Amino acid sequence: MKVTGYMLREALKAQELRRDTAANAFPGSLKKFENETKEAPTVIVQDFLDAEDAIAKLQVVQARYNLHVQVTVGGTRMPLAEAVKRLGGVSRAEKMWRTATGSAPDRYASFHNVDERNKDVMVARSTITPADAVKFAQTASKNTGFFRAAIAVGNAVEFEAEGLDPKLFD
Repeated sequence: MKVTGYMLREALKAQELRRDTAANAFPGSLKKFENETKEAPTVIVQDFLDAEDAIAKLQVVQARYNLHVQVTVGGTRMPLAEAVKRLGGVSRAEKMWRTATGSAPDRYASFHNVDERNKDVMVARSTITPADAVKFAQTASKNTGFFRAAIAVGNAVEFEAEGLDPKLFD
């Protein structure tokens, strides 16, 4: 069966919803009034386990897919799996630089109070100018965008997943 990263992601979401729904229904199935109609706990647990099995199978295919598909980020070729893992780091670095731009207040240092002349007051000085922080934040944002774009392109690639049961996508 041919699959794309998007297909795998959506199938995983559907199976996770199925699993979570069963898990949430289980406690309520342990008791019932005489006039109530409820699924038996055994049926709910079996649905939970079936969803867990489907998730495991899909995740194995997703791992194979992510290692097979190659993407290019800023001139560097890498497996999609590496791009996905590195995206987290570059996104966090971007957030760090955005914080440094002064858009989020820092309680230890300040772009404020730099005109203080009182010799008895110690003021923390910025280690980077706001203009430089903005430049670094813009560069980090572009870098994050390169990873996101490469991942989007990679997720659209078709991959032959031999032996994959099409029912996992229902």
